[in-house]
Amino acid sequence: MADARLVLKNAHVIDPSLDVDALADVAIADGKIAAVGDVAPHPDDRTIDCSGSYLSPGWVDIHVHAYGRLGFADPDSIGIYQGVTSFVEAGGPGIGTFDEFLAMMDTQTRLYAGMYLRPLGILGLNALEGNVRNLGEIPFRRWLDCMDEHRDIIRYLKVGAFDLYGAAPIKIGKGLSEILEIPMYVHTGDFRKMDRPWEPLRAAFDIAGEGDIITHIYHQNFGHILDENDRVLPAVWDAARRGVKFDIGFGGNNFAWDLAEKAFAQGVVPDVISSDLQQFNVTSPTYSLANVMGVLHRLGLSLRETIACVTHNAARSIKLDDRAGSLAVGMPADITIFNLEAGEFALADGSLKTRIAERRFVPLMAFKDGQRFDADMERCQDERNWFMEVIEDRIPEAVERFSLAQREFLAALAAELRPIEWQVTEAKDVDLEVVAALQAAVHRAIAARPLPLGDALRAVYGCFIERSFAVQVGLFIIRLERPFVFERLAAATEVAGAVA
Repeated sequence: MADARLVLKNAHVIDPSLDVDALADVAIADGKIAAVGDVAPHPDDRTIDCSGSYLSPGWVDIHVHAYGRLGFADPDSIGIYQGVTSFVEAGGPGIGTFDEFLAMMDTQTRLYAGMYLRPLGILGLNALEGNVRNLGEIPFRRWLDCMDEHRDIIRYLKVGAFDLYGAAPIKIGKGLSEILEIPMYVHTGDFRKMDRPWEPLRAAFDIAGEGDIITHIYHQNFGHILDENDRVLPAVWDAARRGVKFDIGFGGNNFAWDLAEKAFAQGVVPDVISSDLQQFNVTSPTYSLANVMGVLHRLGLSLRETIACVTHNAARSIKLDDRAGSLAVGMPADITIFNLEAGEFALADGSLKTRIAERRFVPLMAFKDGQRFDADMERCQDERNWFMEVIEDRIPEAVERFSLAQREFLAALAAELRPIEWQVTEAKDVDLEVVAALQAAVHRAIAARPLPLGDALRAVYGCFIERSFAVQVGLFIIRLERPFVFERLAAATEVAGAVA
């Protein structure tokens, strides 16, 4: 028997995809949108009165870091509990770690991947981005096989426009994205050489084609979109005419009020608003997609334009508009209900320069497939969510719950790791060949035991940390002192065996 309808009544509904901007009701049945407008009542209906609030399609954040060294123990804390019903992990996994990503990520928020060109994915170590060798191999056949199996999940190919790389990796990324038939998503904003800061930026805008996306459009680091006279570079206008999309990618240091105001006044308007939430900016200055929406609303986007940038525009930019970004009848019932709170609110950019806004977006609840999630904007602030603490003075409690198969795997892992030497070093000195060797050792130990990948990875992390962060396993191990790893693996195996 079908569930009774849920009717969200008396909200101010904004859906740019349907050209709706008015008071209306929204009916949900069997997890899908059943009606929008003046919904005739039925005695079996369940209702929620949304008077005084706004209702839109569920917000889509195309740039978050939920996986890897920049990710969170509780990814939903920056997703469904902040009014975001769909988000994209922006480059955490590459083709060499995508299986780990799939095994470890389990969210209520609809999760998609923007794969990175490097097989390991984003390292979270910008000091390593100056060496082209650190991009590693590009296994085209493996990429194609992965796309055949996971096209529903993989939404774009992420490429970094770093000055020390030059233009070649962007060209490679563009070619691969065309082979895979997905957009290229270009990170800009980490330029270090003052003698040629605009070269890689111009290359990014010149190489990107229709449907590709350039993020961090308003950063003010070396190599931004304004010339020496604060005029928008011609390459930016050329890219826009070709159909390249511009994304905010607010981040920790990738939005500047001064530059944004100058560029906006000249007509450089974003197509998409994304947060670039990660461990290092969730407590300031990014906070949430809602906060970033408030920044762009303050910059000059109308309410309707702001909503379009996190619903229809965002979904369409990553070819997700068949399942997100609209309240059309028959679409999944992904909905965000929010208030516009009046007052005086200081909104900071990446340099902590502020502007005062008179309104801010406050999510109240979200629905995914018609299931309700009440907003909790403080949930992501918990230090345990963004700070991965290695437990050194005791065995984590998770060890006591390890299965026999997990214990056998840990013993096999210790044997596989023995021949590998590594040292904990500064980020700039991390040896990626050793990282790859550590990862391969983990996978060899798994192959020798009938154990699901996720169970094996959770056993590795559970030996050292309390909360489950999903990190590329090679990068995780190389952060640990070698003697400590073997000591803890042996102790964990003994403790788990004694409990069993």
